[in-house]
Amino acid sequence: MKLRNVLIAAGSAIALSTLATGAFAAGTLSASAVSSVIVVSPTTLTKTQDMNFGTVVRPSGANGNTTFILDTANNVTKSGGDGSVVASTTTSAKFSLVTTPGISFSAAAVLSFAPTGQLINIVAGTPLITGATGAGPTFALAATGAGPTFALAANGTALLSYGGQFDVTPTTVPQTYTGTLAVTITYN
Repeated sequence: MKLRNVLIAAGSAIALSTLATGAFAAGTLSASAVSSVIVVSPTTLTKTQDMNFGTVVRPSGANGNTTFILDTANNVTKSGGDGSVVASTTTSAKFSLVTTPGISFSAAAVLSFAPTGQLINIVAGTPLITGATGAGPTFALAATGAGPTFALAANGTALLSYGGQFDVTPTTVPQTYTGTLAVTITYN
């Protein structure tokens, strides 16, 4: 009887050993992670109109410098001094921004002319932005041209119109000055 119990016990141990080895020796494990992607439309900023201050006359010196101001409605006016504005073609700069509707953006602009040192106190004007909602252009731009944040309207297109200003002194050299209005859009 003892041999029989030993054989049964040995057979049971072998059977359990085989089951245990089979359960832990082979198998697969799996896990998953969430994946995501945001697809947006291409973003473009395109100049649609150049800036032209027209023709101005430098001051004679009797009353100091004259500031010439181009607004977003294509009008040039003067402030201070005895310089003057000559009737001529004037245009504000215009840019078209096309991107994902509702995206937030801010615009910065820097106006410059060459040769340098002749026109002074050069500043890009406050942009008139249509097709976007936001703080609105109801602030004075710093010399760096930083602006408020806007949200692009539902059609994904905004028009940015820029004027600017500069001072002319009695010693400003009479000549044609050309330059650039560099606009940078920061969006997220």
